[in-house]
Formats: sequence, structure tokens, C-alpha cells
Amino acid sequence: MTDILLSPHEKRFLRRLAAGKTDAEIALRLGGSRKQIAEQRARLLAKLGITAPEEIADTAKRLASWSTYRGVT
Repeated sequence: MTDILLSPHEKRFLRRLAAGKTDAEIALRLGGSRKQIAEQRARLLAKLGITAPEEIADTAKRLASWSTYRGVT
């Protein structure tokens, strides 16, 4: 995979996906509806070329790391 630049929002979103948050939980925290979150999830996973759920955590670790991050809220 080539280097992909993610926006801060995409990084936050990816970390939440990696933590196993549901679309409803993400919508509550970041705003928007579950439908909007599902659409964002599909776009982000397509952008990253992720086809399997188990790839999400590895990708988040590589592309959305945050050294001072204490956990997903």
C-alpha cells in the first residue's frame, strides 16, 4: 500500500472503527446519523483498500497513530 494521507477526522474515525465502535456510537460522538456514518465507513475503507474487518486495527495502527492517545471515546 502506498502512503495514504488521512485528514484528522478520518484518523479519529478510523481509530473508532478499530476500537469496534458501532455506527450509532460513532454518530453520537462525532455527529451525524448512523446512515451518514455507514457511508463514511464505506468510503474510508474503500480509500484504504480494506476488505476485511481484521485489517482495520492494523491500518489504524499504521496510519492513525497518536502517541499521546489514551483511548477511544
